[in-house]
Amino acid sequence: MDTKSKCKIVYADDVTIHHVMMRAMAQSHSLELVYCAANGRDLIDYLIEHKKALPEVCILDLHMPILNGIETAKIVRDKFPSIRIFGLTSSSDEIERIEMLAGGAEQIFSKEEMAALLQQLNA
Repeated sequence: MDTKSKCKIVYADDVTIHHVMMRAMAQSHSLELVYCAANGRDLIDYLIEHKKALPEVCILDLHMPILNGIETAKIVRDKFPSIRIFGLTSSSDEIERIEMLAGGAEQIFSKEEMAALLQQLNA
């Protein structure tokens, strides 16, 4: 019997209600949200502590205190190259989006496209 394991994801966003939404939507897309961070520093600390069981995907908000999505993407790409990185933002600033892609994000989705991002991860 072939049982496909759920894709494990971590999510960083400084808005708590987005954690609630992401958790509910991940569950409805048969994805496993293993950690929600309030900023990039908390997310990096989590990955370091759990390096023996890393998630497959990291979803980053662009604007966060302490360590923003662009800098977090660079660190994740450097320290954890096996993790796929996606941006999720309400920003329409094209320069910031380009910087995040250059920092290691595969693709950037607007917050209104959260379901599309999760659907893509489940494909």
